[in-house]
Amino acid sequence: MVRRFSDPVEVRVGEPERPEAFIWRGRLYVVRDVLSQWRERRAWWRDALDAEEADVVPGSSIAAAASEHRVWRVEASPGWSFAPGVYDLAHDESAQGDRWSLVRVAD
Repeated sequence: MVRRFSDPVEVRVGEPERPEAFIWRGRLYVVRDVLSQWRERRAWWRDALDAEEADVVPGSSIAAAASEHRVWRVEASPGWSFAPGVYDLAHDESAQGDRWSLVRVAD
């Protein structure tokens, strides 16, 4: 079963820019393996719906629709004694800054 999220996470990145660990809901998860990595379109409509009227710039919706983020599918666990799970971490390099979020968890 796959559950979708849009939770911000703090990610520690190693070389070559691979996630090594992340903090989700106050808990540290250690990445045991990177299973896959790809690019996908961002949910730009969320940014448009959440934006304050003062923050909206004419023509910016075209740039937002074309933006992508990098997704890392990782196997991680909250410690070595726990069974690992599969997590999708999205790295978004947008005009708002460098952000990471947890987008999917597979049970």
